[in-house]
Amino acid sequence: MQNFVLYSIIASVVLTLALNILPRLFPNASRRTFDKIQEKMEEQARDTEAGNRPRVKVFFPWKAMLLVSIILTVFLNLGSLLR
Repeated sequence: MQNFVLYSIIASVVLTLALNILPRLFPNASRRTFDKIQEKMEEQARDTEAGNRPRVKVFFPWKAMLLVSIILTVFLNLGSLLR
């Protein structure tokens, strides 16, 4: 348990430093990202208004859900066999 606490503290310090230093290394990255997102949203709005795309796009990750379900089932069955 002490190792977990130590690793958590170290990870917290490293992530805090990374999140404070990275924006200083790339000062215009956030502005460029914001501009790209805004441009993409405007493009999608124009396409929707022109009737080139449906208003609602539904994303259902059935393949990923099926794969995760199979993997978890195998792990649970192996765990019960070994126990």
